[in-house]
Amino acid sequence: MFVVINAMAEILALRPSRQFAREQTYPAWLWPNLLALDAPIVALVWQDYLARHFALTLHPAGRAVLALTVWAIYLLDHLVDVRHPVPESERPRHDFCRRHIREIAAILPLILGVDFLVACSWVRPTVFEYGFFVSVGVVIYFAAFPLRRFGHAAWKKPVAGFLFTAGIFLVAWVSSSNPWNTLGWSAIAFFGLCLANLLMVESWEQGRESKYTWIVMAILSICFLRWFWPAAMSAGALAILSLGASRISTQARCVLADAVLLSPLLFR
Repeated sequence: MFVVINAMAEILALRPSRQFAREQTYPAWLWPNLLALDAPIVALVWQDYLARHFALTLHPAGRAVLALTVWAIYLLDHLVDVRHPVPESERPRHDFCRRHIREIAAILPLILGVDFLVACSWVRPTVFEYGFFVSVGVVIYFAAFPLRRFGHAAWKKPVAGFLFTAGIFLVAWVSSSNPWNTLGWSAIAFFGLCLANLLMVESWEQGRESKYTWIVMAILSICFLRWFWPAAMSAGALAILSLGASRISTQARCVLADAVLLSPLLFR
């Protein structure tokens, strides 16, 4: 927790590194990404699917804590990223965050406060205990990567994907009588999907293209068919998106790469 508090102190002390002549306008479809709401939405959709598919209990408090936690993590990650000098070509979400750094830094403690209050007051003790360990992992992640500027470490994306998977599967995992047999392969498949998504988006944003990515995603889609149909569908959609990536703008394909993770909505 000290790491997060220290990061917030540094962020609040920041001054905008450049003057903005006018407010940038963004297309409507980009706003969930700018506000870091895309990840919480994806997390809630998958958490809900797990509860329905495996007939597990999911209380409103568990949904709220997951959404608030993921939202806070992504907002903090954006704030930490914009501590660095402005690059020649900045991602829209970082440009937006830099323009509104004071507002985002002010609302983040409120989100964390509500999150902590709900977790302590209404979340089941077992879920809270396991969630504490996931929270420790998040603090270690920020200490090891964004705050220490190890942003390009090879294992940053796998750690991020693992933590995201752990958060989504947490309630289902502690509610299952035999989680390894019931959820083990599904968790592995979802982790593979998350990691592929993160790596694809990063490569696109850095201007690196690979004509073989769609083949890898197609293979993953076929493999996932055995364990997790929504993951297989999302992987197949990522394969199609990768195949036609050159015809779509970088930002649009990155948004679509997150949108195709909403495949559980088709399994209601």
